[in-house]
Amino acid sequence: MRVKSHQLTVGIDIGKYHHVAVGLAGDGRFTKPMKLPNTREGYEQLLLRIMAWKKEYGADEVLVGMESTGHYWEVPARWLTAHSIPVVQVNALHTKRAKEIEDNTPGKTDPKDARIIAQLVAWGKYLDCHLPDGAVAELRQFVRQRSTLTNELTEKRNYLRYLLDCVFPELFTVFKKSSGKTLLHLLALCPSPHELIGADQADVARTLRQHCPTGAAKRLDRVYALARITVGIAPARHAYAVAIRRTATRILALREEKAEVEQQMTKLLIELPEAGSLLSVKGIGPVSAAIIVGETGGLHRFGHAEEVIKLAGLNLFEVSSGTHKGTVRISKRGRPLLRQILFVLATIQAKKGMPFHACYEELLNKKMPRVKALIAVARKMVRVLFALVRDGRCYQDEKPAALKKAA
Repeated sequence: MRVKSHQLTVGIDIGKYHHVAVGLAGDGRFTKPMKLPNTREGYEQLLLRIMAWKKEYGADEVLVGMESTGHYWEVPARWLTAHSIPVVQVNALHTKRAKEIEDNTPGKTDPKDARIIAQLVAWGKYLDCHLPDGAVAELRQFVRQRSTLTNELTEKRNYLRYLLDCVFPELFTVFKKSSGKTLLHLLALCPSPHELIGADQADVARTLRQHCPTGAAKRLDRVYALARITVGIAPARHAYAVAIRRTATRILALREEKAEVEQQMTKLLIELPEAGSLLSVKGIGPVSAAIIVGETGGLHRFGHAEEVIKLAGLNLFEVSSGTHKGTVRISKRGRPLLRQILFVLATIQAKKGMPFHACYEELLNKKMPRVKALIAVARKMVRVLFALVRDGRCYQDEKPAALKKAA
């Protein structure tokens, strides 16, 4: 309904250093492609060119469409929105699959992609572009930072485990995990069995007590005994020691950085009106609620819970034809971080004593596989959270009739 015959549709193919824009008039005529650099001067030229195209083709309105390519699309989208030009998004997968419609070839060029984007927008095959601001914009950035830190933490933990398996495999008969606080401080101080044996045990125990529980020194006797008889790799022990100390120190630093980011997320979440509704559900903490709000831009801006489910990629689909009946699956086409946190929350909600445990048990009794049951719990949880935010209320175990209906 937003696309009108007297409207100019502009498709922009997003690039790292430059973009290509093509206009589509209401009568189906395309403009010549315009290449613009990713600078203020380039965007000012684009505004002038759009005004010229509107005058040339007698258009009263303009609608700009672009692919959400990486992070490069956000700068031009915010620039155009700030200058009162509406912007919509086109799925990059749609552009890829529609490229043969224009000339019946699999060829790909920037001007061709821009023309296809403009056509898809004219056909109404686009998504509304939501650019958060204020506390929600800050929250989204902190959510992304936390995700980056979490991924790096996982990488460093796996790398440290590999190093220790090579140099000191017996260490894990004393410590269960490679990410324990006591172990990390010990490795930062004495990263190899050779250095550990050469260090004074009393000094090491005194240092560990400053950072770790009192029980840390008790395990030190066993660690020293194992260090003397280890079967770990002896050659290149200096190189291994350097890598272990650096990795252990980095893990400790990443933990502090992650804690600081989570603290900022909690502060921002409290400023938002829907925080109370989300946090009222048992098992949903400030970090989880902050990720939900940051990834969705706030549940209050949606008209129906199914929109949130689709944004998370938890909407269902099947591929059936003739006598073939396909398996029902989730699309996984939405925001992966939102889908991940919802699934994690579903595993928490499925435990005994949690609000959705009865729902989970009921699904298992119907012979539904556990993973599918957890996905069903996640979808139901989204509907409940949406209803809570919509109605501005907090969760109660004895749910009102209106909330039951929404769920």
